[in-house]
Amino acid sequence: MLLKFSKADILNSSLVYPELGTLGYTILTRSHFIRGTDKDSDTESEDDCVDMRRTIICNKGGATVAEIKWKGRQPIEVIIGKERIAAKGMFGCQSAILSGNILGIPTRFDTEFFWMAAPDGLTLLDYDSNQIKGQFHTNSMRVGDRFITAPLSGLGHDYLEFESHLPASTEELVVTFLLMEVLRRSRFKLHTDTPVRPTLWRSRSFVSFRKRLRRSTI
Repeated sequence: MLLKFSKADILNSSLVYPELGTLGYTILTRSHFIRGTDKDSDTESEDDCVDMRRTIICNKGGATVAEIKWKGRQPIEVIIGKERIAAKGMFGCQSAILSGNILGIPTRFDTEFFWMAAPDGLTLLDYDSNQIKGQFHTNSMRVGDRFITAPLSGLGHDYLEFESHLPASTEELVVTFLLMEVLRRSRFKLHTDTPVRPTLWRSRSFVSFRKRLRRSTI
């Protein structure tokens, strides 16, 4: 399955099926401030308020199918359909993978699937078979079945690609992607409110990691 972001801001964008040009989902994020319960409202400054955000994901009919609640830039709760779960519960209980500039977070729907985050890329990897099952193409252009990085910043589009037969709903994959992309930008000190324009969609460190993984599993 392939979805194209209509805007560089992944938390405020439409997701379109590029082959058909039809709307798949709409992502909207809004902020509001709440005051601490132990503060004096007469003397409290704006800095003492907590920035709470709410991301909603709507289907093409406008119905809300998923939500993410944030405290600042920290996700605290996710709702998918009728399921309500803590943000950490969206991922598996296995240990994370740390290798150089690679951070791997396990999925909850498959013990061998890991979201692999690097300074300039995010992929979904089947750790057992060493196959890529999903990837985020930033500032990219489609050439046939391939993606190439656009020659100028902002000239291309951002695409989310993943295999549709995964044992998880499309809504769950979109939600976990958003969580991982915000985490990736935070971990590698990339600004979360501006688009990331890497020179390559897949980092050299990730390519090197996959080569080492393949050698160790043959």
